[in-house]
Amino acid sequence: MSQLDCAVWAAKKSIDSLALHSIAIATELLLKSHLLRTASTDAWNRAQIGHNLDRAARYAERAGLNLPSRLALVVDQLHPYFQRGGFQRGGPRAWPAGFADDACDIVRELAQTVFDHARQDAHGS
Repeated sequence: MSQLDCAVWAAKKSIDSLALHSIAIATELLLKSHLLRTASTDAWNRAQIGHNLDRAARYAERAGLNLPSRLALVVDQLHPYFQRGGFQRGGPRAWPAGFADDACDIVRELAQTVFDHARQDAHGS
């Protein structure tokens, strides 16, 4: 099961913190995969980005990825918890109603964008 599949499953069960933690992981992996393919190395990603979703999004956009317009909303909500390991600490959080479902859709769009960009590069378009 992929991180995105896990997020969709958890969102359907109203386990929002699990869904959103999986969304944060999927977002990080998608953005860094684009960077690895176009502009950076794993060591550079680790040193310059770490788990910083905001920084990963900005670098991926600079490296030619057209980010979904609503991705900034997801990053703004998740970044503070994800970067500092906050999903692993503390008690339950209150997330905006429907946010986990929306975040799943937005990151699914990001996944399609990353895939399409890679396919275009592979075909020389």
